[in-house]
Amino acid sequence: MSKEIFTKLSLLPRLSDVFVWCDYIELRCLVHPDKSFSRSDLMETQEEMTDTRDDADDISDEEFADDLGLDINEFEHDEIYHSVPIVNDRLHQKTYERFLHLKSRLRNFGEDLYPFYFDDELQAIYLKEDLTEWHYFYIQLLISSALRYCPRSRRHELTGPFEEVSLEIFKCLMPKGWMVYPFGKDKSSRYSGHLYDKLLLLANDVRGELSAKRSHFSDRDYGDGGLDLVAWHPMSDERNLIPMAFAQCGCTAEEFGMKMLEASPGKLGLHLRVGYAWACYYFMPQSMLTNDGKDWLKYSDFSPSIVVDRFRIMRIAKQYQLDIQEVLKTETISEALSTSFH
Repeated sequence: MSKEIFTKLSLLPRLSDVFVWCDYIELRCLVHPDKSFSRSDLMETQEEMTDTRDDADDISDEEFADDLGLDINEFEHDEIYHSVPIVNDRLHQKTYERFLHLKSRLRNFGEDLYPFYFDDELQAIYLKEDLTEWHYFYIQLLISSALRYCPRSRRHELTGPFEEVSLEIFKCLMPKGWMVYPFGKDKSSRYSGHLYDKLLLLANDVRGELSAKRSHFSDRDYGDGGLDLVAWHPMSDERNLIPMAFAQCGCTAEEFGMKMLEASPGKLGLHLRVGYAWACYYFMPQSMLTNDGKDWLKYSDFSPSIVVDRFRIMRIAKQYQLDIQEVLKTETISEALSTSFH
């Protein structure tokens, strides 16, 4: 019998980033017997499962001292500001900031796309009772970002569907006449077998040259070489210098800046020579939208790539009237919704 889809919900996020914690809160709301999760629930969870001091320090001493109107030296040498009550005050502040960011998701995504709502005092988040297919789509992207809480043997059930979603969005973004294919391991009938053979076929498709030799690759390398999706336009002839775009799909929040380079000329250009730098895309199921909806979270960690996050995926799907029934994994979503974890 296979393991439950989520077995590690007692683990807190490794990262302190607000988008990671907000995904965790939404997930806990999803699996709660009452389909709700409050600020007090989050505080209690942190007190039970981790040293609250670690999380409280997400608010830097400089930031907290400034809030108190204190000089940083005065703050650092006064033990009262590092006492348990004060530390808990800092944790309360961080918890409030996370719920404030969650509320901004409702405003930015809109009620038609966002499956949660809040009470007037912003004390708790609730899952809507009447969920539409667009709400299910949001939930599917949310659980695709939750690999940390999924047993390794079942993670392909979250990553595979996300690559399928990304492929459909990639098709929407490519102009008419472009050829668009999956390239990832075990997901493509066009590109299969050893990585060298797949790259050799891709080089032929895009009128380029593969300078690497088979001996440069491990005999056991049947992976994707950092490519999940590929696209090009044949330009109605057989000459080189045709437009092309490659994409990588990543579900984890760790080191996404480096993963943005996986499909880039900087990563593949040494071996795949086409005469110019192709367009590089990175698809991620996290929402990287700031509270005001006008900028990126963690933009300082980004690498040169066209980033398509949860917000863009859903908005583009809506804009192009994508039939999301074709990409929804209702069994996985239903299993997640039926999971009970207090």
